[in-house]
Amino acid sequence: MKKQLKQLSASALAAALILSTASGAFACTGVYVGKEASEDGTIIIARSEDIGASYDKIEVVIPASDEPGRVIEDLNGFSYPLPDHTYKYTRMEDYSTAGDGLYAAYCTNEMGVAITGTVSASGCAEYKEADPTVKTGMREAVLPAIAAATAATAKEAVDILAAVVDEYGSAEGNVILVADQKEAWIMEFYGGKQYAAAKLAADQVAVFGNHFMLGAIDPEDTENFVVSEGFISTLDAAGLTVKDENGLVLAAQSVCGGKRSAGSNLRNWGGMHILAPSLAGETYDNDTFYPLLYTPDEKVSLQDVFAVFRCRYEGTAYDLTLEGQEGNRAIAVSGTPDTHVAQIYSDLPASTSILTWLALTGGEHSVFVPQFSGVTQLHPALSLDAPTFDENSAYWTFKKVCALADTGRKLYNDGVQTFWTIQEEAYIAQMQQEVETIKTMAETDPAAVTGYVNTLAYNATADAMSKSNLLYAQLFTLVARNVGSSRTRAFNPNVPLRAAADAKGYTVSWDEATYTVTLTKGETVLTVDINAGDGILIDNVTYVPASFLDNL
Repeated sequence: MKKQLKQLSASALAAALILSTASGAFACTGVYVGKEASEDGTIIIARSEDIGASYDKIEVVIPASDEPGRVIEDLNGFSYPLPDHTYKYTRMEDYSTAGDGLYAAYCTNEMGVAITGTVSASGCAEYKEADPTVKTGMREAVLPAIAAATAATAKEAVDILAAVVDEYGSAEGNVILVADQKEAWIMEFYGGKQYAAAKLAADQVAVFGNHFMLGAIDPEDTENFVVSEGFISTLDAAGLTVKDENGLVLAAQSVCGGKRSAGSNLRNWGGMHILAPSLAGETYDNDTFYPLLYTPDEKVSLQDVFAVFRCRYEGTAYDLTLEGQEGNRAIAVSGTPDTHVAQIYSDLPASTSILTWLALTGGEHSVFVPQFSGVTQLHPALSLDAPTFDENSAYWTFKKVCALADTGRKLYNDGVQTFWTIQEEAYIAQMQQEVETIKTMAETDPAAVTGYVNTLAYNATADAMSKSNLLYAQLFTLVARNVGSSRTRAFNPNVPLRAAADAKGYTVSWDEATYTVTLTKGETVLTVDINAGDGILIDNVTYVPASFLDNL
């Protein structure tokens, strides 16, 4: 993330985890799920962009171009000449007056390449001296956009970015994930000139905070690794080289002097505790150099990935609601303008093979909204440049719920998350059907696919914003009543009945004459009578208290 934010640097858990989420948090968290480890066989790469304040991110579509002479420029003097032909791509970028450049946090292109950028990282003092950054080199601000505009595969993105650093240098330490329909790569930029990249195992997963992660690298294995020419000699000259039992260099341990900041390392453990609890154990060890990749205990679902980005170590000894744990660096923090989860399908046309799940303002109190990469037009609320509150902005529509929920997590968290997870279940079920529809359409009427995914994306954004406004109205009413009250109440929102019932396998029928909804599942029959006050009808959608779901 942006370098004006400070890197954690303490070594003991008790001291190093003192980073208040109320006052902002440093940087980002990355997630990878291999296609053999995911529940549905898709490759997943994801990242939360953490800044530490209310910070509008906007999404735009950059069309393909054959105009010669174009460049991508940055505020530090970096200028990269683009090839005559560049691909159509989407990108999440900063609002125009943010003042620190483009910051294309996440991009997808028409060739089926997705790239996250970046998880910031930093080497030890000795490494920084050996490989100093280049002031006018490539920054995170433009790195993803360069790859998205020019790369036809994930491997090509790695090669292009390597060539950029070889010629121009790097201004920062960064970690990116990049994937296509066949494979995924991780690439680490260690300093001004050195980097390493590795193809990620298809049957494993990763969750990592702000530090370098690569283990053993083999520069001779060019099918699975890309390593800068001077990396190992730089380590050797600085006396930092650490090798494994096979004589291979351990990249991250060497660059970091065998140490990680606790604020980042705890996130590694937190992700492992969700995806592979048998490996993580019940106790976090600050001295453990947790591995990049591991095998999950079970196949990983999309909901599991969402849960990672909502993680505040609930149910563990490090739960931030426990006394003495308030300062722990959680994965879910308030200063997250966007979290993006890329789900890549191998059997869709490359141009629309990436299903992005975007949670504006982060996953904890927001909703992951689906969008296929084939879009050429977006809902205008996603692209609205709004550095301050604007009711027409998608970012601010979700942020107002998050900000309100943050005022009392113990009272409001569960209700807000229940509301959104029900909606996500409905979106996931819908998108599973839409994938099949797009497959068929691509064969029978390929010209119609673009318009179709444009409509899907528009409708999903509009629907999520509408529901966010409804959620906010309910939450604000309760917060207002709780203020100054001696008997504060927890949030029990009204939730869409059909979405919840469908997800639990019920058949739902509506009787216009009696204003009743009947839910049937086998021999179980439940009735919701609107006239009797069992639920409410809003825009032809029946809502019931979230507590009603306990009966389903």
